[in-house]
Amino acid sequence: IVVTGKGPQKDFYLEKISHLKLQHVAIQTLWLEPVDYPKLLACADLGVSLHTSTSGIDLPMKVLDLFGCGVPVCALDFQCLSELVVDGTNGK
Repeated sequence: IVVTGKGPQKDFYLEKISHLKLQHVAIQTLWLEPVDYPKLLACADLGVSLHTSTSGIDLPMKVLDLFGCGVPVCALDFQCLSELVVDGTNGK
């Protein structure tokens, strides 16, 4: 599992990850240069977006990035996500 980004919740998730008792799973965290980011995404089997919107109107760029690389996405639902994900067309 590769976790990317350096957002404000990074330390929160690193703390959670540190307590997991996983077997046969490696979790790596990293920050990529913009030129390398789509290369990594294109290698993924699945993308996960934990983006939420306090305003309900901003779209998660990570979902757009993953869609652009042809990677399916599991995302938290919020008000404007339906502008990106159309049930039965490119998601559910």
